[in-house]
Amino acid sequence: MNKKVKSLMILSLVGFLGACTNSNTNSSSASSESGSSQFVDDGTVHDSPYSSLNGRKAKKVYQTLTLTGLDSLNYLKTSAQANATHFANYVDGLLTHNEFGVLQLNLAEHAEHNDEFTEFKFKVRDDAALTWVQYDGTPYTHYEDGANKEQRVKAADFVAGAKYVCTAKTSSDTAYLVTDFIKGAAEYYYYTTILDGIGQGKSEFLKLNTDAKKAKWINTKMAEEKENIVKLDAYEPLTADDIPNVANGSRFGVKVDRNDENTVVYSLYSGAFYFPTLLTYSCYLPVNSYFLEEKGAAFGASSRDSILYCGPYRIDYMDETTITYKKNETYAKRKDIKGYMQARIETVKYNIIKSEIGSDFTRTQYEAGNIDGFGLSMNDSEGWEKYVIGPDGNGTLDNPYDANVNSRLLDTIGSMYGSNLTLERTRNNGSTSYSTLGSIEQIKNTEKAFRLNDVRKAVLESFDYPEYYKRHANGDSESPFASQYLVHTYVPKNFVYDDNGNEYVDKYYTSVFAEKQGFGNKIGAEFTKQNGHYDDNGNWQPDEDTAAYQLKPGQFETRQNTNAEVAEYVDRALEAVELFNNQVATSASEKIALPIYIEYYSGWDADQESKLYDTYMINSMNVRLNKLNAAPAEDLSNCPYFRVIPTDKVTSANQSNVSGSSSGAAASFDFSPVLWGWGADYGDPLTFLATYKKGGDWKSVFPWVDDSRIDNYTTSGELGSLTLNAPVDLLEAYGALVDSGAAETENLTNRYQYFAEAEYMLINELNFYKPQVNYGQGWSLSVSKSAGYEMPTSNYGLSNERMTGMWVLEEPLTRAERNAIRAEYNDAKKAFTDAHGAYSFYED
Repeated sequence: MNKKVKSLMILSLVGFLGACTNSNTNSSSASSESGSSQFVDDGTVHDSPYSSLNGRKAKKVYQTLTLTGLDSLNYLKTSAQANATHFANYVDGLLTHNEFGVLQLNLAEHAEHNDEFTEFKFKVRDDAALTWVQYDGTPYTHYEDGANKEQRVKAADFVAGAKYVCTAKTSSDTAYLVTDFIKGAAEYYYYTTILDGIGQGKSEFLKLNTDAKKAKWINTKMAEEKENIVKLDAYEPLTADDIPNVANGSRFGVKVDRNDENTVVYSLYSGAFYFPTLLTYSCYLPVNSYFLEEKGAAFGASSRDSILYCGPYRIDYMDETTITYKKNETYAKRKDIKGYMQARIETVKYNIIKSEIGSDFTRTQYEAGNIDGFGLSMNDSEGWEKYVIGPDGNGTLDNPYDANVNSRLLDTIGSMYGSNLTLERTRNNGSTSYSTLGSIEQIKNTEKAFRLNDVRKAVLESFDYPEYYKRHANGDSESPFASQYLVHTYVPKNFVYDDNGNEYVDKYYTSVFAEKQGFGNKIGAEFTKQNGHYDDNGNWQPDEDTAAYQLKPGQFETRQNTNAEVAEYVDRALEAVELFNNQVATSASEKIALPIYIEYYSGWDADQESKLYDTYMINSMNVRLNKLNAAPAEDLSNCPYFRVIPTDKVTSANQSNVSGSSSGAAASFDFSPVLWGWGADYGDPLTFLATYKKGGDWKSVFPWVDDSRIDNYTTSGELGSLTLNAPVDLLEAYGALVDSGAAETENLTNRYQYFAEAEYMLINELNFYKPQVNYGQGWSLSVSKSAGYEMPTSNYGLSNERMTGMWVLEEPLTRAERNAIRAEYNDAKKAFTDAHGAYSFYED
């Protein structure tokens, strides 16, 4: 086993905007209890590295609000954010991130891997401070060797956790993060599926009464559901002789090292140097096997005694209105362990707000002295005037009237949402139950039309983003809030860096885009063309009056087409339709008819604002796709080419079943374009780009992303004399580029180049997906007494939910003080990452 340092840069420049205060953002509503005691005896902060915090008085208690309760503590099963926010503070993993986004050792004290990145070893600390404790803080004991012994976190606990996740009866939301990577994990999952089915008396499984039949069934499931593993030739089909070893776990690729009971070994199907980033997710957390057996089905229920604790906090109290943490005193004893962040707050109290609240609720609670922080909303006109505009009306977003308002443009990474066209819609579902005007014939006609690349492109390029983003700015397209979420890429900006510190989007995707589009040094014109101009030297410059409201460099605006540009796309689509009808269709029923119906999901909300903004968007698309000068007639009779129709049968009763961004494949088949988002599963561009591969992650939402061939007809030549090319398989070339990148594990430059070319093809050539929003970024204005600059931060995993390193002060920091701290933080981050890279856990 070779120990190697792979200096993959996976940094988070700022933390997520979440329920808790995050490193560098400090956006949550922290509050204190009346008369709460100070954190240290003299009430001052002694050990902060930031000058503006030195000498500040701090508190013991952090109190905040949440809109949802804690419905499950089963961290090995649930992936719900509302639950993860809590249990990230209860159970520690092998690795975590520090305040600079650098992945470091946590419960592990040593890490190594082989040259092929197919085997990773982590030595668990042998430390009394790693004791499993119960909710009341007392150590958990188990009778063994004639005595009750306190249970410490050990390598076997990580094996037990992984097996529990991969047991089908668990129904873990995140099992795929184990079964897609770990040798033997998927076959173990399918074997336990058989056992569960037999236990339930299901005839399908009762028939599997020999090991040979079990092996055959498992091999079939591997081929159907784990085809990406099979295609890498990393999986050898099971025989009857293998089943006993599947059953006893000897083939399961998470084991205690045979030479060291304190070391856990992970064996992978194929090389993945980024595998350690997965260890920051809950499915790789430990569980004490004795406690798990003792609790049985009650493990992880929504009660404080349903789990054990080895993290910085434990649940002291919970009911329908309150969740209270207490500091885990055993954890606090880890002061001598390198890299550990301490839990500075002794008590954390969440008040659960289940009733409807107004936009001024948190502000008025703050002003009443009940909480210590709040976020400002434009919908709270009184608060907006009081804190932002000021009595004289001179306050601005970047320089609000109140000195305590922390105003900044967040540059974080949330789920990346985009508009997707639903292809092959009638393959699994011909439903028209929620379309207003569409019939099954019209749906099938659209399906045929969507095989033409020019048709798909016309539809996507007609999206009117200024109209869409009005919903984020109270209908004001001139507001800086209107474009705060805009993105141009699928892989987020600042997600990963190469060995030389080059950011993937800036260095790789941007270069491919410039080359393909012929922009050269004028690439800024594509990304910010609405907010700038060329200077006399041909260089792109942002307009001075909009510079304050631009996204940070690299977070690009999705290209907005003029009506004339859309008209050209439409003309090309119409010519392609004519060519298809004349050259491909062999009968009238195979021809594409005009107009082509596009069923647009039109949302529902109580005040109908969503419906209103969707209507603006739909009307605009009809104008642009039909080259009209004004809004179309109500019956769309003057729309000869495309008719965008709303799904206005969506109501409060059925909206959860038909939402354009709900989970489940059936919902996606009710619409032509739908908005869906994806968040990172690990720290590599592959986590995004693999979703659209054949058999990729999006298969569960868009069933056409499977192994079937989808004919893609393209054209070449100039408008008026186009040539219809022979069809190619829509996803084949894209998948080949992604696979090439995935196979390159030694040279990050080559790896990211493959991924950038695949991403360019996805967004600019295949024309079924268009990036739209990143809800992790945007303007944030808040007043808060919390200071989270020493908290963990990350673009993936649970690190960002942890409250270690946070201070809650007696008085709020001013905007000037926060700006000064951020400047110090940036200097400290640069110095640290220059010295350590982003993977410091391989360092001794």
